[in-house]
Amino acid sequence: MTLALLGSIGDENSGRFVLDFINLWETRSQRLMNALSSHDFEEADVVLLSIRSSSTMLGAWPLEAIAGMVHAAVKNADLPGSLSHLPRLREVGAVTCTELSVLLESRRSAPAARVS
Repeated sequence: MTLALLGSIGDENSGRFVLDFINLWETRSQRLMNALSSHDFEEADVVLLSIRSSSTMLGAWPLEAIAGMVHAAVKNADLPGSLSHLPRLREVGAVTCTELSVLLESRRSAPAARVS
């Protein structure tokens, strides 16, 4: 996975963004499932825009791509198509959060670079 934002993870704002993404993943995922279960394509559209934009900012391309497939189905009001990609979206989202957590922790525990 390419995680573009992590190149500048030492910056407090980008680290906070990564942490927010991780902490919000389950909420976003649940909102999407609830929206689809109630056939609320407008809410699903909003949630998917959030997932896609934050994934793009992180450089989490696999997650963005799968969210794009779900989003295309939502835009066509294709509930079976939307639901067919949901397990993979949740799986890749969870893996992305795990990888981000590991990378964030490794950045925190790395010794600070010394300036001569």
